[in-house]
Formats: sequence, C-alpha cells, structure tokens
Amino acid sequence: MALDAIADTVPPWAEFRWIGTRAAEVDAVLVRSSGAFTRLFELEVLHLADEVTVYERVRGKTLPTFCPERHINADGSFCLGLRAGQGINSATAATWWTKLHAFLLCQETAAEARLWPSSAQLSHGDAGDIELLAEQAAAETGASAAYRDAVEFDIGPIAAGLSRINKATGRLRNGRSSCLCGRKHRTGKPLLRRECQCLGCPIELEFKRRAAVDRFWRSMSSLQCCGTMLECPLKATALSS
Repeated sequence: MALDAIADTVPPWAEFRWIGTRAAEVDAVLVRSSGAFTRLFELEVLHLADEVTVYERVRGKTLPTFCPERHINADGSFCLGLRAGQGINSATAATWWTKLHAFLLCQETAAEARLWPSSAQLSHGDAGDIELLAEQAAAETGASAAYRDAVEFDIGPIAAGLSRINKATGRLRNGRSSCLCGRKHRTGKPLLRRECQCLGCPIELEFKRRAAVDRFWRSMSSLQCCGTMLECPLKATALSS
C-alpha cells in the first residue's frame, strides 16, 4: 500500500505516526539553505481511493486553508505536483517525500516574501498537462528558453507568435507559411505551420495553456483570497467586486 511505502522511506526531517490503516500524522521540521530550521509543520496524510493526499492537521494553523498561488487546494489538500499522490509504491515513495520537502520550503518563502518560486511550479489545473506538452515541444525545436520566457515573462518569440493565432481555431494563421516556432525538417527545411500543428506547436500549445489558466481562475472566482501573496487573481477579483 502507498502509505506503507511512505512509512518505509521517512526522511530524517520528518516523524511519521500511523493513526489508522489509511491515515498517518507527519511532523516535519526542515533545514533551510541558510542553515536555519523551518517552522514545525503538523500534517495529516490520507490514502483514499488510489491517491495519497496531505493536509495541515489543524487547517489554517500555519498555512492558509486555501490558496491556489501557494498550491493549497480548496479542500485544504496540498498540491505537491502533477499527480504526485498517485501510484506511490516502494520505488516512488522517496520522490513523494522529496516533493513534500520542496513544497514546505516554498511555503516558508511564500510566508516571508509573499511570492512562490517560479521555478517550483506548474500551471494550475488542466493547464499543467498542457504546459508539460509545450515544454516537450519547445525542447524539440530548441526553444526551451523562449518557452520559459513566454510563460514567466510574456516575452520572446513564442509570446510574440501568439498574436498570429486565430482565436476561433487556436491555430496559427497562414498554414502554408514557415512555422514561427522554428521547427525544421530533418533536411533543415522549415516546417510549415500546418505540418507543425500535427506535432504540437509550442506557440499553439501556449495559447491553449493560457486559455486553460483563464478557465481555472474563473472557476475559483467565488472563493475568497487568503491575502498572503503579493499578487493573486483572486485578490484582483475581490477588489473589483
């Protein structure tokens, strides 16, 4: 069972206690890069259905009860990464602990700087899967750096290429022209836009990702912002209402 594997791989910074056949408590104190200790995180770990989820034992004691920007879901569960709680076994349990470790350290950064480290996050909701596909497509075209610039700063050739997309179809216009992402045939000849579409053009995927991000925040618009982050779409919603 997943929790057995997690119990067998407890790292030195955590204390694991069973409280049921499918539930456990974890107390965690980590060492930060400065050498200082983090706060004590008192957590509850549940194995329900085929997924392991983690919560703060007393919701809101140390962390917000809900904050998408801090990757805390509306039910208080932590988002440790895309499908991080699924398929945990003896071979993958240590990775789960690594993800929890990174999550808790990022919480300390968020508490002090009111920012989540950009290098430690993936787009929310369905946009996360799209982002991974786009990263793969960008790597194939040698445009990994340009893709990160588009996601994090809205700059660079991929971000600029978004203005050439037909919003109704989600496709780059002028399909018989060379693709703006720079993908080429093995012969070195530029790939046409309509040919690149079949392989997963990073520009079109970025358009799709942004649409998914917008849908995610619209789905959250009725929930209250915790106010702990410098910038949050939920805060903007509250101020405009």
